[in-house]
Amino acid sequence: MADALMGVTETSAAALANIANMAQSFLIQESVLLPTATNYSSLAVQGASSIKLPRSGGFTVGEKTEGTAVDAQVITYAADNISFSHRTIQFLIEKLAARQSVVDVVSDAVLKATKALALDVDEKILAEIQLASSSSPDNQIVFADTSADVLAKGDILGARKLLINQNINPRECFLAVGSEKEAEMLAIDDFVHAEKYGSGNIMNGEIGMLYGMRVLVHTSITDYMVAWHPSAVGYAFQQNIQVDFDKDLANIGTRYSLDYIFGAEVLDGGKRTVKVDSTN
Repeated sequence: MADALMGVTETSAAALANIANMAQSFLIQESVLLPTATNYSSLAVQGASSIKLPRSGGFTVGEKTEGTAVDAQVITYAADNISFSHRTIQFLIEKLAARQSVVDVVSDAVLKATKALALDVDEKILAEIQLASSSSPDNQIVFADTSADVLAKGDILGARKLLINQNINPRECFLAVGSEKEAEMLAIDDFVHAEKYGSGNIMNGEIGMLYGMRVLVHTSITDYMVAWHPSAVGYAFQQNIQVDFDKDLANIGTRYSLDYIFGAEVLDGGKRTVKVDSTN
């Protein structure tokens, strides 16, 4: 029997799969907000254009009076809908540039593209976290300091109260600010710096803890603060990052493409998230 030779054609698919797995792992590591939301990717099956997540109200406990019939209660069901969008980054590397570079241009470009995709994922989740309910109870509140909009203890406690009123354990919640409010957050007396409670479980972007809630800093947040429970936002990957390439003869190079299919949605009408800013 003649020897069979495995060349580039036979191994390129495996190589691309390994690069894609590396990119997906790097995306998860780079993301700040993925660990703070609920993952419904297992429901994102082939052929689905969206995911419907049923939700309902609850029952009220009553007292049975002797000789009096008890009224039956009803609960109303609705659905939160996670819709998907197809996101991509492509780049083109000339053969000459790749050959004469002292670094692995392709690997470096893939990592930089994946970092941009991680930020893209975070911004989609953040957009949903900000959709706090404006109906009773109103989870969109203004800074207690209405003259200078300085983030202070009262703002944190106000957000915490709103979450507790929804039967949410604040110790399971997160707070997030941007660079504009970070110094004000750090100035609150009860703030505990992350270095003081160890490095073993510190999340990406975590700077400390306040009243049991983990505090994160994110570059996409401006002059506001958000507080939320992981159940406030659901997300799903219908397709993890895939990497493809094709020769570009006109440029004597190779075009690379990274893409994923992802969706995020605020759940429960925004009652599990709170936004504090100067305009609500």
